[in-house]
Amino acid sequence: MKVAFEKLQEIDSSLHKLLGKVELLLYINPINTEKVKQQFFKSKFIESPQFRYPKCPLNIERIRKELFKLKIQKIEEQGVADFYQEVRWYFSGVLDCLQHVGKEPLFLRSSLKTFGAPTQKELEWASIIVNAAPNFNDQTPAIKNFSAEEAVQFMKEFVSNYGFEVTVKAVTHMSSKAMVSNSQKAVLIKKGERFSAQELKSLAHHEIGVHLVTTFNAEKQQLKIFSLGFPFNVQTQEGLAVLSEYYCGALDYDRLFELALRVITADYVVKGVTFVEAFDALTKTFGLSNDRAFNMVTRLYRGGGFTKDRLYLPGFVELYQQRNALDKDLLFSGKTSSEYAALVQNLKSNGLFSSLEYMSHSFDRQEPVDQRLDHLIELLK
Repeated sequence: MKVAFEKLQEIDSSLHKLLGKVELLLYINPINTEKVKQQFFKSKFIESPQFRYPKCPLNIERIRKELFKLKIQKIEEQGVADFYQEVRWYFSGVLDCLQHVGKEPLFLRSSLKTFGAPTQKELEWASIIVNAAPNFNDQTPAIKNFSAEEAVQFMKEFVSNYGFEVTVKAVTHMSSKAMVSNSQKAVLIKKGERFSAQELKSLAHHEIGVHLVTTFNAEKQQLKIFSLGFPFNVQTQEGLAVLSEYYCGALDYDRLFELALRVITADYVVKGVTFVEAFDALTKTFGLSNDRAFNMVTRLYRGGGFTKDRLYLPGFVELYQQRNALDKDLLFSGKTSSEYAALVQNLKSNGLFSSLEYMSHSFDRQEPVDQRLDHLIELLK
């Protein structure tokens, strides 16, 4: 380690101590989803759900105060110091989200600061995808013949191929079917869900093959920021995870359709469309089942308007377009962002970057993909 970077190491370590347990997804999933879902259905879809959320034990104000005490400007190299200033700005937005979960419109403002709103280009892509539905009418829905318990066993076997030491368990309070908790080193499966074989394959390569691979590679890096997360890392990491689904052959039109509807629903959130109105649009305009529409609207409206889900589609499109020249060292080294390739190269040249221990198995080869789907993705430019 070069002595010249002692201040960088100090700031980086202090950031990790402050923010290492800040994991927004653990506190934004409603704890009464099933109850309010039953009430919503019973009301004939006219009474907006009143969600309740887990209590966050973190002292947000103390963390924020200490965060802005850090003398980032003293980092030895100006470009790296500027990067850490952006990191501080990004995590101040995450802290705002945590502080305002369930409080409208404060949470939405915090979400927009951190995850942004759908752009016109993203909405155009979403429109192209949903309008292509008639071209895929011959695709029959996959049979969901695997229980949550069977999904847990599948994920345990999948994890063993990587050699990770992680917990795989079924839990109740989740808005998604599966997710990774970085702080808990766990793969979480939603209790009561049913899964198709293709879904299990997709989720395994998405959650384990990318999110856990980057988690464990980040632990080998000298700088803790690879574990905490670069600014804008969500778009890159989720895009990479969807690209992993593509390479393993699990990405189909229905999944792409879902990502497009997330962009459209995020736009509803930003424009003040109510939960009831968004649900109505997804069922009547886009043909979703009541269950699927409720789950999607809940994902986007939880907390008060969680726009993170709009990032999957642009993240995937960006990396798909670069797929033949991906910087895997950058993408798989941790919770990084494609916007900071020059920074990572700088760290490499200064001996502050470690080689990767793990790599997603799906990127070793590409499974066959429906040519119609490839053609559709090629239209997203």
